[in-house]
Amino acid sequence: MLKRVLTASSIVVLLLIGMLPPASAQTPETSPQTPLESLDASQINDEQLDKFSQAILQLLTIEQQFLDSIAQAIEGQGFSQERFAEIYQATLQAEGNPAAQADLNISPEDQQKFAQIMEEGNQIQEESKARQDQALASLGFNMARFTEMSRVIEQNRELQQEVKTRLEELLKQ
Repeated sequence: MLKRVLTASSIVVLLLIGMLPPASAQTPETSPQTPLESLDASQINDEQLDKFSQAILQLLTIEQQFLDSIAQAIEGQGFSQERFAEIYQATLQAEGNPAAQADLNISPEDQQKFAQIMEEGNQIQEESKARQDQALASLGFNMARFTEMSRVIEQNRELQQEVKTRLEELLKQ
């Protein structure tokens, strides 16, 4: 959850390694849909590449807002991001292990603040997911189709370059 600000060059990395923003990556597509036809590179036209590139920028904007909101929630409870990350990691490691949970060395006050942040974070994540779905829909995508296009583009250097060029143009605007 605690990533650094994404830069123009990291957009390309994001595309190339096939990662989606956390809010969408962690929540599978749950709406019933007809099965997707298998998509290949020859079926992706210029208009679709333009919309795909616009979708990436919109999703990354929503992602950055998500990260900013999470940071505000953490700081609002008086934690540094580092302290929150320490507690989060310790909590994950102690999950399902009562002995490890006793060794967490987290005050009851910090546990309560941590729980509040997690609850607020879940709400922020749900809102981000809804905004991502809405952004994709406005461009004629759903998450499944966007993910399928991502997969195809990841496997085709020419399409990767096309998307990179379009992203660079969009960033100049």
